[in-house]
Amino acid sequence: MDIKRRPALTKKQDKTVKNTSNNTYKPSNEKQGVWTTLSKHIMTGISNMIPFLIMGGLILAISQLVPYVLLGVDPSMGIMDAMNSGQFSGFSLSLLKLSQLCLDFGGRLFGFAIPMFAAFMASSIGGKLAFPAGFIGGLMATSPMSLIGLVDGKYALSTPVASSFLGAVIIAIIIGYFVQWLNKTIKVSQNMLAFKTTFLIPLVSAVAVMILMHFVITPIGGALNNMIKTGLEAAGKAGVYGYATALSLATAIDLGGPINKAAGFVALGFATDKVLPITARVIAIVVPSMGLGLATIIDKYVVKRHVFDKQFYPQGKTAIFLAFMGISEGSIPFMLDSPKITIPAYMVGSLVGALTATFLGAVQWFPESAVWAWPLVEKLWAYVVGIIVGALVTALWVIFARNREIEKGKIEVNSNN
Repeated sequence: MDIKRRPALTKKQDKTVKNTSNNTYKPSNEKQGVWTTLSKHIMTGISNMIPFLIMGGLILAISQLVPYVLLGVDPSMGIMDAMNSGQFSGFSLSLLKLSQLCLDFGGRLFGFAIPMFAAFMASSIGGKLAFPAGFIGGLMATSPMSLIGLVDGKYALSTPVASSFLGAVIIAIIIGYFVQWLNKTIKVSQNMLAFKTTFLIPLVSAVAVMILMHFVITPIGGALNNMIKTGLEAAGKAGVYGYATALSLATAIDLGGPINKAAGFVALGFATDKVLPITARVIAIVVPSMGLGLATIIDKYVVKRHVFDKQFYPQGKTAIFLAFMGISEGSIPFMLDSPKITIPAYMVGSLVGALTATFLGAVQWFPESAVWAWPLVEKLWAYVVGIIVGALVTALWVIFARNREIEKGKIEVNSNN
């Protein structure tokens, strides 16, 4: 009897050990950090939002290129004004109508970017039940509900300042965890499950979004955005250069990561409201890939040797091509190879390029850095000079830094020299 009982006892002990080890392991996962967890949810929202930005950006680019580049419409004139001017007829008029359609449609797609970000971020936190409430919250972050107030003794509606990306992030976090809590807390029978998931939780979460956005997030986020805009406008030229500095560094620092995307939404809000142009950001997107690609071309002329391994030279050409497409990720292989050299190089290059273009008077309001949007830039020559200067700074920094490390024996290069 004892022999028969011992195996059962051993299995129980084994299960106990396994459960104990599992229990001790789970908390270590939870202790990875709040920021690590939130970053995952933010990146989920961003990755699902990007298609809307790309589609909207390309269609908006068509709406600007056709009238102002192809048809030569005066930049100070709107598309509808050009149609009513009587200067265009036949095929040209049809192209203007198409441009207006692209302008409206592309703008709508851009308008969906932040709501979709909030929806997917909330869903990442609270499951699919949080998706609708997250979308509503993101929509309220871009198009806040009107305020009721007395004007000359009569009630009137006024539109508050939008909380924008900041408000979308906050409401996505709150509503995601709120829906998660509701789903766990509200217990119903199997027969009432459909009522809970299709009516009760959506209604309660929607009301929560309405109250939070109207009374808390929009007032605070809108006040913060308004304070930033007022401060930048009051600072004048100093504010413009300070903004260009912060925007270029934030754009370049993580090559399309969360800091880059957050900076992009701030810049997009300012550009949409015509407060400050988006020039520094679009240059900072182009410079890293352009500069590192340029380094692979001129290194042998500058320091009389190749400073990269042989596989980086075809990647350098690819990086330059991607730069013209408005994609900064072409510089990622170089960054992974030597981050201590590369990251400061493209950050400083982006900063110098952005400040150069801004100082020379380049202005870009359209949120697209690809070459097809360059004709929309005011003072295009200054814009191109800024990119060239920034790319040269990045290229020379990397070349000399890597050459110094090679001479010290800290870097070995196989370039088939």
